[in-house]
Amino acid sequence: FFFQKNRESVDNSRSSLMSSSRILVSIAMESEAQPLITALALTPLSDLFHSALPFQAYENEAVVVVTSGKHPTHGVDNVGTFPAALATSHALSHPIHKFHLLVNAGTCGGFKAKGCEIGTVCVPESGGFHDRRIVIPNTPFEAYGLGLTPTTSTSATLARSALSAVGGHCTTSDSLDHNSTDDDLMAKAGSVVKDMEFAAICGTAGFYGVDVVGVKVVTDIVDGDRPSAEEFMENLSTAANKLQETVPKVLEALKKA
Repeated sequence: FFFQKNRESVDNSRSSLMSSSRILVSIAMESEAQPLITALALTPLSDLFHSALPFQAYENEAVVVVTSGKHPTHGVDNVGTFPAALATSHALSHPIHKFHLLVNAGTCGGFKAKGCEIGTVCVPESGGFHDRRIVIPNTPFEAYGLGLTPTTSTSATLARSALSAVGGHCTTSDSLDHNSTDDDLMAKAGSVVKDMEFAAICGTAGFYGVDVVGVKVVTDIVDGDRPSAEEFMENLSTAANKLQETVPKVLEALKKA
């Protein structure tokens, strides 16, 4: 009888947790997410994604952290817009787990011309793409390709204030490096930081009517004199630890939203 009642209590608690609306935190790389998972004492959540998908999820009563997992062939983190959009859509369309806000936390490149340095934290005021060039005269395809999405919700304002973070535009592409055409489009957009997921997550969450708050930590300087890949790898662990410090502050601030 005791074990039956105890199991019923666990099941009821689980049912209550799943039926309540929580905050979804999306982090592409497992190494970026692990310090936060440990700090929040999150436990694995096995039923958020279809078993065929590589994405990982971890939970407590207030938040679910998802990562893009590892690629089954190449064994590297599933970075970029495709896995980010797919994971976001699957999570936000789940029939049981409900989310009222999405926080996209991760690393980024920063622009020295906009005042960024290694470790700068940015809570973007907008997102968009610089590598979706669909220039067809007299059509809206160019604007569609750029995908400008404002992220000016009350939640984003609270997060920016809580972290004393910079704002501005976060530009997204599926390439770590950038060419002269990219540079022109990033400059035209007034980009402050550059990443590989934010605009895709914003666009996908928009379909579901869910606001997005970005929390980006600079690992490399886009307009600097060092190769992005070299600088990124050098500063990745430091940035991951900074995310572990900053994201809980954001979650606390968002309780006021």
